[in-house]
Amino acid sequence: MIKWKQCMFGAVLAGAVCMNMPQAAFAYDVPEMVEVGLESVCKNVTSASIGSSQLAVGTLQNDKFREDGTISSSGGFTAKMVRGEVIRISDSMSQKDAEDLAYSLRRTGFDAACGYLGNNEWTVYVQNSSRSEVESASKESAERISDFNGICLSGGENLLMVSNDVDYGFGGTDETFTINGKQYRGYLRFAVNGTVMTAVNVVDLEEYLYGVIPAEMPASYSEGALKAQTLAARTYAMTKLSAHKSSGYELCDTINCQVYKGYSGENAKTNQVVDDTEGEIICYNGTPIEAVFSASTGGYTENSENVWNSVVPYLRAVPEVGEYGNNTWEKTLTLSQLDSLLSSKSENIGSAQDIVITKISTGGRVQEMKIVGTSGSVTLTKENIRTYFSGACGSLPSKMFTINGKGGDPSSGSRTVQRQAITSSSTGSLTSSAVINGFTAKTEGTLSAMNGKNLKLDGLSVSENTNSNQNTPVISTGDYQIYDVNISTVENGTFVFEGSGNGHGVGLSQNGAQGMAQQGYSYEEIIKHYYTGVTIEG
Repeated sequence: MIKWKQCMFGAVLAGAVCMNMPQAAFAYDVPEMVEVGLESVCKNVTSASIGSSQLAVGTLQNDKFREDGTISSSGGFTAKMVRGEVIRISDSMSQKDAEDLAYSLRRTGFDAACGYLGNNEWTVYVQNSSRSEVESASKESAERISDFNGICLSGGENLLMVSNDVDYGFGGTDETFTINGKQYRGYLRFAVNGTVMTAVNVVDLEEYLYGVIPAEMPASYSEGALKAQTLAARTYAMTKLSAHKSSGYELCDTINCQVYKGYSGENAKTNQVVDDTEGEIICYNGTPIEAVFSASTGGYTENSENVWNSVVPYLRAVPEVGEYGNNTWEKTLTLSQLDSLLSSKSENIGSAQDIVITKISTGGRVQEMKIVGTSGSVTLTKENIRTYFSGACGSLPSKMFTINGKGGDPSSGSRTVQRQAITSSSTGSLTSSAVINGFTAKTEGTLSAMNGKNLKLDGLSVSENTNSNQNTPVISTGDYQIYDVNISTVENGTFVFEGSGNGHGVGLSQNGAQGMAQQGYSYEEIIKHYYTGVTIEG
């Protein structure tokens, strides 16, 4: 169903091995339309309400909608699933003839509906009758379909059945349609999976972005931030088109892909931003990137492998220039709550005694910690650090936190850290946090001063000791390292998590993009700050 637009461009291969290679040409395909499962509005249901009074009925092929007819109902339509045996009139006919025959059969007691076969071919479907009964009443030859799987639209005296095998689409006559109270551009179909169905919006990629950008970033944000978000969203969509293939569509409208609110959620300002950047995407070595983003990093972005499994060259940790807004948070957990949580998870480590931070990265993000019990321990890494406590104090918004004021600085903990490992680069990336023009200029320093809220730190000194058994960072990427530490955090049976940031922290920070835009950075500069070594194409 998807039609692709091919783009060609030149790029220089990066990396030490490839530095002397000649310029190479790359190609990528941009979908003209995308298929979005409206999971937040109509997922795994047996019926749905379509508010439009008139719908165009047609075939969706090669990203083009060919209208073959219309159906009308002053009260809108109800879509319901139809499964099982039906009788179908063998010969195709016009829409009018099919509607007339179906109406005639209904008057004599048959459960009949006009049927759309695609490509301007129509028929009549009859349920709950035998083939011989239908042939006798209609004076037409008919055939038995034992495993029909599709939908039926009903509105007033109009009934329309469509098989799931047909590349059909419904469109509003005013270029929008309404389903379960939400309005969308483009076309509507249903993905049928077993005994339930999900509404699918087939929509132009740029119009899809109209409904994404104001849902993912406040429309009040600066143009530079909105444009950076738009390029990230456009590129991200291109790389996720197989995310829901097994469900019968490409993307969903939730945070599992990108939040999409359709025409109902559009904003004139963000629509203009989409138009101004039409077709522009973010590439690395000629290939569209997986342009992940989060609300706030808390001062330092994250390497991809510290959240997921793969090392992605363009998703490298970088310090924030300055995040907009107050991105701090606080959560409290007691030993009693921790004991209950461990029991619910069947963790056999005895009574909880402590939470010990064992790995921490430049900028203050916790990379590993252990829950210590009287007879064992549980080690938390990656996103499990954030989500593990959801059944007790709630998930942690980010991994950038201290516990009872301990942690936060790469030099903290019981082990000494080599000064050279955290020496400032020529860009001053390891200077302390400072407030500049109302924004927190968060670099590789301590986790503090987030818009006026100070977080207490374990103020251990940095040692000049060069003993490699003690001070060598576990991982070193430029100025970014992960350190082995051993920080006991329990105090009076309570753990107070004080942190900043919201989300996994990889790629673009939405509040960081706003902070940069308000300081005068262009959207191109914002993108190239958060995605290492990329180009903007299109």
